[in-house]
Amino acid sequence: MQHVQFSAGDWLTSSWDRCHQAGLKQRRQPDNIIMSGAELKERKWSVNPLIQAVETYAVPLFNQMFAHSDSRLILTDREGVILASWGQPRFQERLTQIALENGVCWQENLKGTNAIGTAIVEARPLTIIGKQHYVHQHQFISCSASPVFNHHGQLIGILDITSEQQQHDLSTQMLVQNMVQQVENHLLCDIPDGAVKINLACEKNLLNSGWQGVLVADASGKVLAHNHIAFQLLERPNIIGLSIENLLQQQDRALVFEKQPLQSAATKSSTFRAASAFTTSCELHFGDDRIEQAWQQAHKLIDKDIPLLILGETGVGKNEFVKALHQHSSRKHHPLVIVNCGAIPKDLIESELFGYVAGAFTGASPKGYQGKIRQAHQGMLFLDEIADMPQDAQCRLLHVLQEKEVIPVGSGQSQAVNIQVIAATHKDLTAEVAAGRFRQDLYYRLNGLVLELPPLRERQDKAQLIEQIHRQYRLNQQQICPQLLHILQAYLWPGNIRELDNMLKVTCLLTSDEPLLQLAHMPGHILKSLTTSAPPTDPSSIQLADTSPPEVSKAQRMPDLKTTVENRLLQTYQATQGNISQTSRLLGVSRNTIYRKLKMLGILNC
Repeated sequence: MQHVQFSAGDWLTSSWDRCHQAGLKQRRQPDNIIMSGAELKERKWSVNPLIQAVETYAVPLFNQMFAHSDSRLILTDREGVILASWGQPRFQERLTQIALENGVCWQENLKGTNAIGTAIVEARPLTIIGKQHYVHQHQFISCSASPVFNHHGQLIGILDITSEQQQHDLSTQMLVQNMVQQVENHLLCDIPDGAVKINLACEKNLLNSGWQGVLVADASGKVLAHNHIAFQLLERPNIIGLSIENLLQQQDRALVFEKQPLQSAATKSSTFRAASAFTTSCELHFGDDRIEQAWQQAHKLIDKDIPLLILGETGVGKNEFVKALHQHSSRKHHPLVIVNCGAIPKDLIESELFGYVAGAFTGASPKGYQGKIRQAHQGMLFLDEIADMPQDAQCRLLHVLQEKEVIPVGSGQSQAVNIQVIAATHKDLTAEVAAGRFRQDLYYRLNGLVLELPPLRERQDKAQLIEQIHRQYRLNQQQICPQLLHILQAYLWPGNIRELDNMLKVTCLLTSDEPLLQLAHMPGHILKSLTTSAPPTDPSSIQLADTSPPEVSKAQRMPDLKTTVENRLLQTYQATQGNISQTSRLLGVSRNTIYRKLKMLGILNC
């Protein structure tokens, strides 16, 4: 292979050597490794805080600086899969011709020397201009990319500016690095237990420049995390765990600093999502737009005497949602009475809800019974599984809602009640009405505001929720290994949060002496559910960074995504008994591509 000489240094020559060894051809467009829609959605969910931070801190600056140029701002995950891009639509169409688009993997061994893939291998900012790209079809672009690291120093993504021009000057490189610095600083302030942020600088006018040192401490003043600039300014080998006060007092250098309180864990996640228009938040999620929107709507109406109807699958957290609403309402000092309409025998539900007078029926208490509705006077009545309420009881409930009074069983005298009614069900109430099993007039009385809570499998904050529940039950500082976390996120959770909560509670009790919770620690019945119901996982992205010896390079540890995709193709092809059309539909890939890949793998001979 003939090398073109550049002034970029040894890294470029090394990159071209790697491309040649990977079997790439300079004058042939490389194959595209494309994620399915479901896979791309899952990857986005797993790094949702990163995407939101980029949209907040990088996109506005990019739009201002590159508004009228043929450029795109591109974000990938740690494996080089493009998650999102912003910029000129007309230039996006041009980039689509070389598959520089969402869902495509741009690792160096797949696409040749390019800013995204080569920055992953080198683990540092890089600019690749025109002919420095290994593949000729890519040489009409110039790209500047920089890795994004979390507070543990782990690479979590790549931010890149790609332009249709032959030169990216120093200002473009600095702009990308400035964006990454602000994104990393913001992510730093969102770590669990962070209570105080300390900005450090040599001069006061640099304290909020985006290039200041940042320390994050817990409520006791112990350092939890810091950025690289803080490490350079403090000139200490190990900052984590030190007291903020002692650290700042013992400095030889004259540094200026300022302290800023961080929000509590309950509200931090919503404020972090700056793309959202909401101004307050709740403790029910860690960054899920649908739950936040439901909460905001319910919060505005909870004290307006409007009934609420909450829909959602069993186990999604309807009870917890109502409990939180009660605590944030003007009725919080009065009872919240919860009734599971599906758990009360049909012949008892009327007396249980409406109460009864002494001697109302055989076996009745001689003192009578107040009933759930009167127990909720001045407070809230939560009617869970309302679709299971018998029609006779539905008729009596309608009277209560219309007249604001209740007539106990066996009595002819009504009693006034002041209650906020919230109903919930996992069933389709409109279908129940159409089938004649639920009164239409009661349905329209209950649905003043209809809210739907998403199932766990669709939540944007699934990873954070898993880790939060795990922290709640772990008996030491146990962590979840990346392989298991990947599987837990991919699992469909038919029992939703209730199933997740039960599973983590059991496994934490069984593994109290294990520092790392792994798949092998799961009890048999849980292991079977996780491994038979979850979508295929990406084994090449699992635990390599944890199990490889220190002397193995980052390039050697990079996931072999091409092998993973080939394995998934073979699994799907076998699962469909060799049905090409079905395999094509399941993978979201054309039949021609399936034929070509199977021929390359030696599965088909024609």
